[in-house]
Amino acid sequence: MIKVATQKVSIIVVILTIAIILGTGGMANLGTSSAQGQLQGMKFTAQLSGKDESPSVDSTATGTAQLQLSPDGKELTYDLTTKDLKGFMMAHIHQGKAGESGPPVAPLSMGKGKITASDLQGPLSGKQMKDLVDLMSHGGAYVNIHTQQHQDGEIRGQIASS
Repeated sequence: MIKVATQKVSIIVVILTIAIILGTGGMANLGTSSAQGQLQGMKFTAQLSGKDESPSVDSTATGTAQLQLSPDGKELTYDLTTKDLKGFMMAHIHQGKAGESGPPVAPLSMGKGKITASDLQGPLSGKQMKDLVDLMSHGGAYVNIHTQQHQDGEIRGQIASS
């Protein structure tokens, strides 16, 4: 009788152990896919002006950058538009919080375009798109447009989730 009861307890312990292991793995996978799902399709916006440059620039030019992460998280599409901007030279996403200057991490062109991991540069060179998305999600990136008259940047805007 004791031998039978011991075998039943052993079987129950094995079943519970398997259930706990499978349950923990299942929860870990749910957490991962949930986090991945939160990144997919994320949208960001930056409103650009001369007053947001560091130091500020007296300019009538303004602009908007709209960015969206692809469903697979491997591509960031964007639309960069300006008003009253003259002498465009180049545009970038830079690493840096509001009021701080930082290095460029991704090139931009006027109009519509896309960024992939192979476009990342400076401190993000060799990194993944999620690293750029993390920067943008936490206020650590801005769009800067450089012109012939203001080669360090004429209009700038901090990137924020939208």
